[in-house]
This record gives sequence, structure tokens and C-alpha cells, in this order.
Amino acid sequence: MKRMIVAALALILAVCAPLAACGPRVANDAGTLQIYIANFGYGYEWLEDMADAFVEQDWVQEKHPGLERGDIVTEHNSDRSYAIERIMQGDSNTIDLFFSVTSGADRYEQQYRDGQSYFENLETLYEETPIPGEGDLTIAEKMDDNFLAMSTFTRRDGTTTYYAFPWVAGMQGLLYNATAFSTLGIEVPRTTNELIARCTDILGKDRTPFIFSSRENYWTCTMFLIWWAQYEGLENYSNFYQGITGVNEQGIAEMGPEVYEQTGRLRSLEVIENLIMYPTPNIHENVNTLTFTQAQARFLLGQGLMMPNGDWFETEMSRTKEEDNVTDEFTFMPSPVISSITEQLDTPISDTQLSQIVKLIDEGASSAADVASVAAITEDDFDKLYEARKLVLPVGNHNAYIPSYATGKELAKDFLLFMSTDVASRIFIESTHGASTPFEYDVETEDPALYDSLATLQKDRLRMQQDAIFMLNENTYAGSYYGGIVRFTDDRTNIDALFTARNENDRMTAEEIYKAEIARWTPERWENVLINMGLR
Repeated sequence: MKRMIVAALALILAVCAPLAACGPRVANDAGTLQIYIANFGYGYEWLEDMADAFVEQDWVQEKHPGLERGDIVTEHNSDRSYAIERIMQGDSNTIDLFFSVTSGADRYEQQYRDGQSYFENLETLYEETPIPGEGDLTIAEKMDDNFLAMSTFTRRDGTTTYYAFPWVAGMQGLLYNATAFSTLGIEVPRTTNELIARCTDILGKDRTPFIFSSRENYWTCTMFLIWWAQYEGLENYSNFYQGITGVNEQGIAEMGPEVYEQTGRLRSLEVIENLIMYPTPNIHENVNTLTFTQAQARFLLGQGLMMPNGDWFETEMSRTKEEDNVTDEFTFMPSPVISSITEQLDTPISDTQLSQIVKLIDEGASSAADVASVAAITEDDFDKLYEARKLVLPVGNHNAYIPSYATGKELAKDFLLFMSTDVASRIFIESTHGASTPFEYDVETEDPALYDSLATLQKDRLRMQQDAIFMLNENTYAGSYYGGIVRFTDDRTNIDALFTARNENDRMTAEEIYKAEIARWTPERWENVLINMGLR
């Protein structure tokens, strides 16, 4: 009998283990809202706070009488693919609302049953007006135009709709220890040549310029993209993900694998190679072994003065800063303009002149006439430099999804409607220590006390995003989510590791990476891109 009981208990534990816990069964009905959130940089605490407030709203109680906090069940993990995989499980999935950190764009047109997508179409939700007392703007009108564009899905037939709902308006770039820079007398660089020179200055002060985790490829997905887009210009950068090489005499876009030959890709790789290629004293000695969290913690402690990262740094590290009594200020460095951009100008200028023009743009210059004291450049040249300085890289793929078959999808839609409100915007800012949703809400005006409590990093992010020119996420484009056009392929997806590998045989130079990508895209492979996009 004892053996039978032990065996039964073992079986129960085996079933419970994958589910983390065998608690009370959650009702899978229209009156229960099951929510999943991917627990990464922005955490999951904000969702709990949001759920607490949601059930207290008068308009929510009017639509869902008697709804209680216990009717909203949340769960989280740190599996990037979990959300999309669960949605694609169909009826065996009971979660009604997913807050994901990955794109499902390549799955939107896969049919669940009777021609229906696995993902709920949110077009009518985007047309809804938020709660009474908040004006008459629809969700689409209240959403930041850039995040609206990144959430717009283009079907193979060319029509557009919405399946994704962005839930954070984050930003990525180069963070730096502003306190250490000031104390050491290090001037913030405005060009990449100056950034390279500042590394020498920092080393001269017996400090390390960069710390990061090479396994997380943040150089690949932040600074590489920014400097590439600066050099090529935003339009040509966007053309890459659409496979567009130019426009013919009839005004028709021409497509081809030549997009991988964009010079800006090489120039950006060359800058990063110059900064972090092993062996170099520019990088922390443990970049290949540190986890991302460990690298962030050491960045806080001054073991590196710069780090490619995102605004979630403040959310993740706020507790550590408090526990370790860290008083240094960390913030975004306005992305130094790639020095080789001068190759793209009509008027030859030096790097010193480029830096001075960038400084004037920071001070409000808006035309070539405003920088004439530095150089007599054309208006086209000024526009290119202005765009390069104002480019910012938003956080992409942080989308909410509702399965089309979800039993609680009406509650789920109302939860997303709530997220577009000013009440929710404030909750999100407070819970995440300064991150914000992609909806109109001026925290500095609406809640000065909350704004004053924010770290410099988040204040600077809000300021920089006010007049920024956004680089749209690659999954905005069908060439990416259907065609498979990606920044790097095969074993070159992580240039951080390729540049910093200790084993010489594992390293690649900028030129080797650039040429390998060009060589990979044979006519046969490119034909598959066109087929997948529905163009063949």
C-alpha cells in the first residue's frame, strides 16, 4: 500500500512539475481573465498593479458587474517563445491575453479554423474610444504614430490590419555613467571617431570603457542598427527589410539580394570592430562569461563606463542600486553620429566640423543656414545629418496578443482598452520606475511629483523621444516576417561574440562578416524570399 501511495504521489509531482504548481483549477470562461506576461526587463509587477486598478474602474464594473481581482489570474516565465507557442496550441491553451516580447507576425495568417487566424483581429479595438472623461481620441489616435506603424500588419494581398497591441514605448542605445564621465573630465562624444578617442581617454584614467555580455548580442541589435541607419539614411535602411534596391524609371521598386551590399552595414561593423575587437583593453575582461544581469550589476559598480542597453535598465537595477547604495547617475548617450557619414555628403567636411554641426543640431539648428558658421553644406546634407542625430531605436516586438478562440477575450480587450488610459499610463510609469506605455501621456505635466521621482535615464529618454526620428522594428516589414530578410544569418547572428571571441578561429573581422552575408544570398535563396512574400 505504501508503495502504491508513493507511486501515486510521484505521478502527481510529475504532472505538477511542468506547470510550476498544481493549484486550484482556473475557470476557462468568459468571466475569468487569464493573463501571461514574459518576465524580462520590465518585469511583471506592473501587470499585477494594473489588474488591481482595472477591477476598480467604474466603467469596468458597469460592463462586467461583480468582477473581482480573483477573476484575473496572471502567470509569468522567462521563455521568449512561450507566448506564441501557446497561442498556436489552439483549444488546449486557456490563456486569454499574452504580453509577449517576440513577434508573431509570421503566424498571423495561419488559419486556426474556418479561415480564422489563431490571433484575434484587433481592428475594432483600435477604433474604440477610451473611457469617459479622457476625450474622444480612439486608441489608434492616442497611440504614438511610430508604435502604431510597427503594429500595422500588411497581409500578403497588400491590405492592412491589427493583431498586435504594443505595451511599452521603450528605447535602446548606449548607456553611460554620467557621474564618472563628469568626475574624470571625459566629454560626451558626438561622433564615432570621438567615441573611439574617448576610449583612450578613459583608459588613461585607469578605467574600462565598455562592459557587456557578448552572449546577449546587444551591440548587434542596438548600435549596429543605429550606425547603419545613420549612414544609409532611414529610407534606405527601411528598404533593406523590404528587399528594395532602388526604383526604376517607371517608379516601380526593384528588389534583389544587393540590399546586403549597403555600405552602411560595413561602416557600422567597422566602428564596432574598432571599439571591441579582441584583444583590446576597451572591454571588460569577462564579457564572454558574464550573464547580462551580471554585466549590468558590474556596470552599476563602475567596472565599465559604457554599455549598450535599454531603458529597462532602470526597472531591473533599481533594487540593486538601492541595496548597494549606488549614487552614480546612468543615462542614455545621444548616439554618436557615425563619422563615415561624411562620405555621403555633397560637401566634404572634417570630423571636427561634423562634431560642431551635431552640437548645433543639439542646440536647435534646423537648417543649413544655422550651421553655416561651421561649414557651407547643402540643405540635403543638413537634412541627412539632422536625421542621423535624431534617430532613436525603440523597443520592438513587445506586443500583447489575444487568441481568437479565447473564452475571456472580451475582458481581455477591455484590459487593453484600460491600458490606453491616463490612469494606466501613470500606473505603468510608477511600477516600472519610469518606463512608459505608447500612449499620449505627459507625466511631467500631469504628475510633476512622479516625474521628479524618475531617474535621469528615464527623464532623458522622454526628452529624447519628444523630437526623435524613430527606426521602425524590422518586423514592421513583410520582407522580414515573411521573406526572412534579417540583419545577419547562419553563425553570424551575434557579432558581439564574433568580435570578442578569445579563440582566433572563432573571430571574424567586419569585412569578413559583410562579405559572408553578401555571398550567402544566392539567386536561389533570394527566389525563396520572393516566394514567401507572395511575389512569385
